[in-house]
Amino acid sequence: MRLRNVARAISVLAVVSIVAAACGGGTKSPTTPTSTAKPVKGGSIVVGAEQWPECVNPINECSSATWTWYSVLEHVLGYAMVLDLNGNFVASPLLTEAPTLDNGGITQNPFTITYKISDKAVWADGSPITSADFDFTWKAILNTTGAYTTVGYTSIDSIDTTDPKSAAIKFKDVFVDWPDLFGGVYQGIFEKAAFPKQANSAKPNLAKEMQNSIPFSGGPWVLKSWSKDQAVFTRNDKWYGTAGSSRGGIPWLDQVTMVPRTDQPTEIQSLLTGEVDAIYPQPSDVSLIDQVKGTPGVKAKGTDGAYFEALWFQHESAPLDDAKVREALMYAIDRQSIIDAIIKLNNPNAEVLNCGFVSFPNIGNWCKDKQPFSQFTYDPAKAKSLLTADGYDCTATPCTKNGAPLTVEYSTVSTNTRRTTTQQLLQAKAKDAGFAFKVKNYEAGVLFGDIGPHGKFTMADFATGGSVDPSITSSFACENIPTSKNSFAGGNWNHWCDTAATDLMHQSDKELDPAKRLQLFDQIYDLEATDFLSLPLYVLPNVGAWRADKIGGPVDAFIPSNLGMFYNMNDWYLLKAAA
Repeated sequence: MRLRNVARAISVLAVVSIVAAACGGGTKSPTTPTSTAKPVKGGSIVVGAEQWPECVNPINECSSATWTWYSVLEHVLGYAMVLDLNGNFVASPLLTEAPTLDNGGITQNPFTITYKISDKAVWADGSPITSADFDFTWKAILNTTGAYTTVGYTSIDSIDTTDPKSAAIKFKDVFVDWPDLFGGVYQGIFEKAAFPKQANSAKPNLAKEMQNSIPFSGGPWVLKSWSKDQAVFTRNDKWYGTAGSSRGGIPWLDQVTMVPRTDQPTEIQSLLTGEVDAIYPQPSDVSLIDQVKGTPGVKAKGTDGAYFEALWFQHESAPLDDAKVREALMYAIDRQSIIDAIIKLNNPNAEVLNCGFVSFPNIGNWCKDKQPFSQFTYDPAKAKSLLTADGYDCTATPCTKNGAPLTVEYSTVSTNTRRTTTQQLLQAKAKDAGFAFKVKNYEAGVLFGDIGPHGKFTMADFATGGSVDPSITSSFACENIPTSKNSFAGGNWNHWCDTAATDLMHQSDKELDPAKRLQLFDQIYDLEATDFLSLPLYVLPNVGAWRADKIGGPVDAFIPSNLGMFYNMNDWYLLKAAA
């Protein structure tokens, strides 16, 4: 799993194991219209984007922002495998079928994935999409200066392009997250011919390309123009998707203009006045649904997402370097109060999250039978009892040891009112359990660019996730603890090192059998709870709102998806009354 730590709320999707896709075909995406009106071809709409990228390059650091994908890339890039609304990895229209063990598209020794490219799959200029484009994409990701991530692509040994309509990818070893390469959620395929200066290079470097334009399209839309003020998309009449497929058919609309609305009150007001026709805002500590429900013609929807909000513990930072203190802290946090007071505002069905790190009750089978953190409920008396057994004096609050008060530094994003309100709520509750919280918050860039990677926190509230594959090796294995010796590379910001868990992670990364892989993860999840890794809070909700008096179609279908609300804009249309 390529986890993305987020300062803002983003996506989701109910999905099954990616390995299940390797053992059988997927299903088509359901399209439940939000309007029964007959689609009308033509017209244009304007949608608001809550974040705006610095550039649109799909390889460099600009691609690390989820909104680079929501606002541009997913609309124009070609995808191999893609997520449908049933939560399966399925073949996009670019492929004739999903590679499986049964159809020979997957071999285990050596581990290979062969993509059969559809004859209908063409770029917007009418030229065919070929295996050479896969090969070029692979090499560009590996060789572009400042590439945000090369995970998985470095595992590829070679790509056989002998057959233009068959990309045979040979891996150095088993890589179970293969569906996320050349597609999935935050990846894609580039047209080789669109980069004539780099096309014949053995090491294409696209660092200076695609700063403010994408010179090709393998998706439903063509990016007509992009600037700091707007992105304009026009219909790709060469789009090879069909209605009801995993990516939908040729767009009904002639044009979609996306504009930045990075201030949420302005964003919401733009929708209410009709200046924009749809928004996908961050859930905060107030109800978006309540804010829009009084305006005729406006609808809103809140659902679970695919990001995992938690209180993260840094295991080498006192006092949480003491396992007994971590255990007591698990009982000092009133998680249900957060759900009732804050999260249900935008998702009335929200519940306390008890899955292992990082799995979801609404995604696949990874949290269907085992919820190891359900044992930790708010119990101040138990927290104090555990602390007393650990040598603390809890006759007063906070508890003390050798005269020093039990104080835990608690950090989050300073501008995120949902999280700062959570801090205020939990502070009083924890005091009754013998803990004092010292709040020390940061701007998002500082928290995720400095404090987290350098381990300069004790307990922090943020979300992580964004992928359907549950591999956690990059985030929790011993070798991925960032230190000065490895230039602070690695995603194990918790500094948690359990050698048994790490061994199980390595085994799971090479296990193709989904049932056996789940057994390995169940063991990891048990170890996480036993060592009080951190405390999960809730599945981050997703919220979307739109002008139902102007646009029809399955407008709300992708609100609960990793791909975001705007992914299926090609299936939206103007209502007759607005045509």
